[in-house]
Amino acid sequence: MMEIFRILDELEMMIKDSKKMPFSNGKAMIESHRFLDRLDRIRAILPEELETAKILINQKDKIVTEACAEAEKYVEQSKDKAARMVDDNEITQNAMSVAEEIVNKAEQVSMEIRRDANEYAEGVLSHMEIVLRRGLEAVTQGKEDIKEALRNNDI
Repeated sequence: MMEIFRILDELEMMIKDSKKMPFSNGKAMIESHRFLDRLDRIRAILPEELETAKILINQKDKIVTEACAEAEKYVEQSKDKAARMVDDNEITQNAMSVAEEIVNKAEQVSMEIRRDANEYAEGVLSHMEIVLRRGLEAVTQGKEDIKEALRNNDI
C-alpha cells in the first residue's frame, strides 16, 4: 500500500517540478517515459493490493463464522448444564438464569465480533477505495497531460 503512495508522490513531484509552458494556463512538460514507467509500476502493484483486501475480507468472514460457532457452543453448554440440574427446583431456576446469562453473553459477544469485523473490513475497503481513486486520478491526469503535449507537438 505504501509503495503506491510513494509512486503517486513521485508522479505529483514530477508534475510540480516540471517546466511550465508559458501562456498555457498551468500546463507542464514532463518526460512521458518516466511518467508512464510510474503508471506501469502502479498497475503492477494494484493486483497485489486488491488480493490483500480480499484476504482481509475473508478473515472477517472467518471471524464472524467462528463467533457464531462459539455462540452455538455456549448455547449447547447452557442446555447441557440446565438438563443436568433439573433435579431440584431451586437448582433448576438457578440453571435457567445462568443459561440465559450465558446465551445473552454469547449473543452479545457474537454481535460485538460481527460489528468489529464489519467495521474493520469497511475501514480496509474505504482505505483501498481512496488509494485506487488517487491512482486512477493520477493515471487520468497523466493521460490528459500526454494527450495535451501530443496535441501541442511538445513531445
